[in-house]
Amino acid sequence: MQELAHRQQPAGPIVWVLSTGEDHEGGEVLGVYATKDAAKGPFVEAARRIPFDLDKAWQDEESGAVHAHGGCDWVSLEPHPLITSAQLA
Repeated sequence: MQELAHRQQPAGPIVWVLSTGEDHEGGEVLGVYATKDAAKGPFVEAARRIPFDLDKAWQDEESGAVHAHGGCDWVSLEPHPLITSAQLA
């Protein structure tokens, strides 16, 4: 059963999507980066723009995604597979 909880990492290229928003209000994409390292500076800058004290910051051990949250605002940097060809439904 524990094997079902383990997610398999997608094969192929990965991009890192930096987004920001408010709880329960959705969000917007700030940028898409080829590597996590390329997005570090923009992530820190976006987190600094949160107008409240940060109440939580964490990294997802499985995916490597990083998040910051303050008040009702958030910033996330998450990996997503890059789709390079048509997909069958």
